[in-house]
Amino acid sequence: MYFAVALDGNHEPLLLAIGFGTLECEESWRWFMMKLKECLGEDTEVGFISNLCDKIDFGVQSAYPGSYHGYCPKDIARKIRESVGHNDTEVESLFWKSCNAYSVHDFYLCLERLQSACRKPPFCTLLRSPIFWLDDIAISKWTRAFFPKVRYNVKSIDGPEMLQIISTRRLSGGLTPYVESKVQKRVNKSYNLMARRLYGDTFEVDDNFATSKVQLEQRVCSCGKWQKSGIPCGHAIASLRTRTSEAIHEMVDYKFTAFVYRLAFGSELVNSIPSHVHWEILNETVVLLPPSKK
Repeated sequence: MYFAVALDGNHEPLLLAIGFGTLECEESWRWFMMKLKECLGEDTEVGFISNLCDKIDFGVQSAYPGSYHGYCPKDIARKIRESVGHNDTEVESLFWKSCNAYSVHDFYLCLERLQSACRKPPFCTLLRSPIFWLDDIAISKWTRAFFPKVRYNVKSIDGPEMLQIISTRRLSGGLTPYVESKVQKRVNKSYNLMARRLYGDTFEVDDNFATSKVQLEQRVCSCGKWQKSGIPCGHAIASLRTRTSEAIHEMVDYKFTAFVYRLAFGSELVNSIPSHVHWEILNETVVLLPPSKK
């Protein structure tokens, strides 16, 4: 069974395509990706996040040679737990900090701490680090800092969830509930930051650990979080503190607004599935038997 799933502006799964096959191989994934391309169109710009499967990588590159394909960090974290033989280890924690770093500078700081932890007992042996295989995976495949575009948080989705009802969402307010909660958390954290205007719309913000530079009109912060997430970071919000809360909402990427969300799910392009109480149940049952062996 093959799934193609997207996350919408409210951080909820949206099933794009589903396929069935008798064998998981490179050609089957290529067929699935080509069918997906027929549905999405030739000019649709997409990126892919998958588990650690070379077959999927082959299918993506065959159908979308110019797209980006990365690996789900949850799969890598699971492999780390298996390699070190423990749960909730310091190594796994440092891996997540490296994975979620927004800037290249922060990534290498976290990666250095991760490599240092792997060189200490009980994780390190006389021969090699228990996660030596991580060096064979390109860092652009699993890190946010090296992702060429916006990389959204990965949400675990299993088969049964894909069979849930997809219905039209009804939202009120300016932003989707998920993004509204993210903004509020960053607003709360921003009260501990000190912002100083340098010139025009450019600010310097001190967070007690480092100093970041914010350019409001360009919607850029040197920490990288604003550009990567589309939502103002705490440094940007600290710079906007003298303005109204509406000004902060205006700095959020337009695609996260409730208006765009309602427009997307209210259009005829999304075929919503009605409640199961309205499903038509046929009296006749057709049984399909497997092909006989000759």
